[in-house]
Amino acid sequence: MKKLIILLILAISLGAGTMGAMPGLSQAQVYPPPPPHAVAAPWVGANTPWVYYHGDWFLNGILYYFFGPHYGWAPYYGYPETNIVRPGHWYGPRWEGWYHAHPAYGENFEHRYPHWREHQVGHHYGEEFYNRYHPGQGGGWHHGGPGHEPGRP
Repeated sequence: MKKLIILLILAISLGAGTMGAMPGLSQAQVYPPPPPHAVAAPWVGANTPWVYYHGDWFLNGILYYFFGPHYGWAPYYGYPETNIVRPGHWYGPRWEGWYHAHPAYGENFEHRYPHWREHQVGHHYGEEFYNRYHPGQGGGWHHGGPGHEPGRP
């Protein structure tokens, strides 16, 4: 009986030591759950429809900007350019690091949407550009979303 207790204590202490020596997940490997609606906010991780490319966010190949807390995230053409808000939280360097560690996302984006290869932060696009590359997406150019006026928020 005494040998069994000693063996049990030894097994528990060895197991606890092994568990303590195992590395935990790094902060970069822990992703928050995606929002209930894909367009609610950008997010990174497996199977995301969002891509952070050349300093801006794209949802399924369409350039999205943050138009403030009242309007939220919307396609570039949804509201006037003067309404774009660029919070550092969404445009900061941490996303560059994530995509640098996962180059397949950027390469896949370039392959699927070659018209964005020359994109730079702050570049202005005309209605003709969106009608050419986003058929069916350009209706209501700079007229605001449903129930929103295109004026300044």
